[in-house]
Amino acid sequence: MRALMAAALLLSAALCSADNMIMARIPVPADLVFEYVRGSVEEHGYSVAHVQLCDGGMTDFGYKSGLYRVIFFGKLAEVRLISESYPELAAYLPLKIAVIAEAQETLLTVLNPETLAPFFADEAVQIQLDVGTAIW
Repeated sequence: MRALMAAALLLSAALCSADNMIMARIPVPADLVFEYVRGSVEEHGYSVAHVQLCDGGMTDFGYKSGLYRVIFFGKLAEVRLISESYPELAAYLPLKIAVIAEAQETLLTVLNPETLAPFFADEAVQIQLDVGTAIW
């Protein structure tokens, strides 16, 4: 199941990427995708810093919403180093991925970090912003 979901995510992301966002629609219920994303983040050496529950806030504004979560993740030492060296990147760290339920499908969306890469010559920052080395 994990291999199927990973393949679907990678294929969908490749087909649905925009200049500044990477989005994937997966034909799997959001609760399963959420758990997979959390596990995948940790398997790749990142730590989950926070999970923001957004569905309650959507309901407060009158929207009918299923599961809607934002997972904040990163590597603490790297986040600190980059934030200290480049405070203008602090708003983008830790990295975030949204997991949004849509019927029996799930929409994943994340800022494409490569859009920030041209602004920084530092190789350490370039490595962090390279989607090819990231978990997606």
